[in-house]
Amino acid sequence: MEKDEKQYQFGTVEDILRESGAEPTEPDRTEEMDGGILLTSRIHVYLPRFEINVHEGYFCHMEDGQLEPLNFLTVIYDKTDKEFLYDSEENFVDTVHEWLKGKCTLEQLEQEPCGVKGIREELMHGKGIQTGGSGRNPCGDGTACRSAGRHHGKR
Repeated sequence: MEKDEKQYQFGTVEDILRESGAEPTEPDRTEEMDGGILLTSRIHVYLPRFEINVHEGYFCHMEDGQLEPLNFLTVIYDKTDKEFLYDSEENFVDTVHEWLKGKCTLEQLEQEPCGVKGIREELMHGKGIQTGGSGRNPCGDGTACRSAGRHHGKR
């Protein structure tokens, strides 16, 4: 893991990010895919053992010139964040577990050390990360795309 990354257990990091209201330091990534647009957060969770980055994302379509979310996704990229590997409508742990196809148990995966990058002003406060977020939504277009099925655990 890089020097500027805080280390967490993979099974807890998604809730920590959600509770902290973590905001990306760079604009969200957009990619055209399967007749829609995949938006992924620049905040990523790096799992060094598997050399992957895990992001929150939305699969959207254009409607009346606005991005409209269809599905909330967990998206996996390679360690350089260039090659798309997998996505699912599950939480971080379940998505990576599906992608690994049995290479470890859910319990082992939850205990894996991971790092978080892309967060502005990382300050540890209890279990959470305080960021002083910008108030921007992940779509970056003024839509209410956070409301599309975002909740704890399974999506």
